[in-house]
Amino acid sequence: MTQSIYYIADAFTTRPFSGAQIGVFPDAGDLDDRQMLQLAGELNLPQTIFLQPGGEEATWRGRIFNPHREMNFAAQAIVAAGYVLDHIQNGDAIAENAPLTIATRRGVLPLYFIRDQGQLKLVTFAMTVEPVVDQFAPPAEELARMLGLKPTDIETKRFTPRIASTGRPFLIVPLKDSEAVRRARFDFKTWAESTAPATAAQEILLFSARTHRPDVDFHARLVGPEIGPREDPPVGAAMPAFCAYLCSHTHIRKGTYVFTVERGAEDARRSLLSLEMDHKGKETLNLRIGGEAVVVAEGRIVMP
Repeated sequence: MTQSIYYIADAFTTRPFSGAQIGVFPDAGDLDDRQMLQLAGELNLPQTIFLQPGGEEATWRGRIFNPHREMNFAAQAIVAAGYVLDHIQNGDAIAENAPLTIATRRGVLPLYFIRDQGQLKLVTFAMTVEPVVDQFAPPAEELARMLGLKPTDIETKRFTPRIASTGRPFLIVPLKDSEAVRRARFDFKTWAESTAPATAAQEILLFSARTHRPDVDFHARLVGPEIGPREDPPVGAAMPAFCAYLCSHTHIRKGTYVFTVERGAEDARRSLLSLEMDHKGKETLNLRIGGEAVVVAEGRIVMP
């Protein structure tokens, strides 16, 4: 029997027991696909990332799993891995201007460590995506029924519902305010009877630009047929598509934008994501995604 050391980090937060719970196995070179899926299921966290030697391609190879399957990408897992690596090495071997790289299914991601007087303050990574945005979406009345809201809760002036993808499609629905985002309740029966299942998007990203915090530009939440009614899963995997969605609106002028996205609430594992995008009106979109994290647990699992 062998033992695997793992850590649990709360990503996109500075407070323990808040943010997104992520499992990190920093030395997973000897684990195969079956074992990684078993371990992710045993931890039963939103995501677990396994770090393996990256060879000539990158410093590390990152394999990201939820309890049921392997995932292509999850921003919160990348940030959590960065904080765990820094925690293990006490910051000694990670320079601010010499990024580590993590090879993922979405390509090789350079990981930057931002410090203040030697203390790690932020982990960011850069990626380039190819946006695909479809302006077709179910009408506001249909969306409102699907979400347990009123049609007037759907924002249709500054932003409109659209399907956006950078490899994984999301139906993105703007709402009037953050209260509507929190109040929404996904109705599977109404969804199944709507035009939504005919689209490729099986997850709905709700967001509002009307928030109550000066440090927050958008409040966001994921719902959908595979998300429990009481769940509020991490939104990091949807952020590349969200950036593509924003750039698809004609009133968003070309340029570089820096903004923050909030998920959850003070009593519901609040997360804060930092994003930067270079909107140049081209076929590709350059993004930088970052955040803070807290390492809250360390343990060992015995593999039979």
